[in-house]
Amino acid sequence: YRPVEFLTQLREEVTEMDVNQYPDTSYSSLREALSSYTGHGVDCFVIANGADEALDIVAKTFLDAGGKAVISTPTYSYFRIVTEIMGCKPVYVPRKGDFSDDVDGIIEASKDAGVVFLCSPNNPTGNLTGEEAVERILKETDATVVVDEAYYEFCGQTAAKLTRRYDNLVVVRTFSKAFSLAGARVGYIIASEESVNLLNKVRPPNSLSVISLWLAEKALENAEVMMRNVRELMAEKERVVRELEGLEGVKVFPGEANFILVKLTRGNADELHLKLMQRGLVLRNLSHAPGLENCLRITIHKPENNDKLLNSLRQLLEST
Repeated sequence: YRPVEFLTQLREEVTEMDVNQYPDTSYSSLREALSSYTGHGVDCFVIANGADEALDIVAKTFLDAGGKAVISTPTYSYFRIVTEIMGCKPVYVPRKGDFSDDVDGIIEASKDAGVVFLCSPNNPTGNLTGEEAVERILKETDATVVVDEAYYEFCGQTAAKLTRRYDNLVVVRTFSKAFSLAGARVGYIIASEESVNLLNKVRPPNSLSVISLWLAEKALENAEVMMRNVRELMAEKERVVRELEGLEGVKVFPGEANFILVKLTRGNADELHLKLMQRGLVLRNLSHAPGLENCLRITIHKPENNDKLLNSLRQLLEST
């Protein structure tokens, strides 16, 4: 959903914006809006140019060259990238058969680690990391525990309240998903004031534009628009899941985000992915990632586009 209401208002106000000036480097206005939205204090936020920059800031703050980071995998690939950029070794802890985190394995692997990366809902599997699991890891490791909650609004479950008790917890979120602002590039971190002070020593002072900041504040002012879109998307997801479960040769994994992970039980995911691309349908091909062999990820779109995908899948699978 394009945020047409905000863009229309932006068109009316943009000529009055001080784009010739740098924004307030503390991003205080957006932090105040986030405080109202989340219930956390204004000094518990770090604003970033998307969640990816937030992850980069975390890595620069808590990883030292030659160290290691623990990654519960399969998961978001950028965890590995920021780890390797810092000259550190990613240590992978495979998820269980149902894609839940191997908490015992994570704790064991986290000895001498600088960071533990978790993702909830996990991208691309869609499952959650429960608060109990996060708290156990926090208690039993000295590492900084990062929980990527990019898809938080689709599930409503968060570990953020634990930041009030654990200085080694960092929660990363974004405006890219539920708020429909992927192109504006706005993300944020929730952490204790002590951790925020450390992160702000690394954070670039002016990585967001005044227009991006305006859009993020406007999105928070109109959070009911986001919640309406989320309800519609998740209802549409349920419909698409039912349709997919009726297709022979497709296994659907349960998940809590606005995407669906599927595994082909017959045919080849690479070939299907290419044929769908030729029809203008772009899925995420995960078939070469360990633990996700022959898997594709489908992001829920508008009903007419979902129907186009479903019809194409029926045709292509029947011809396999």
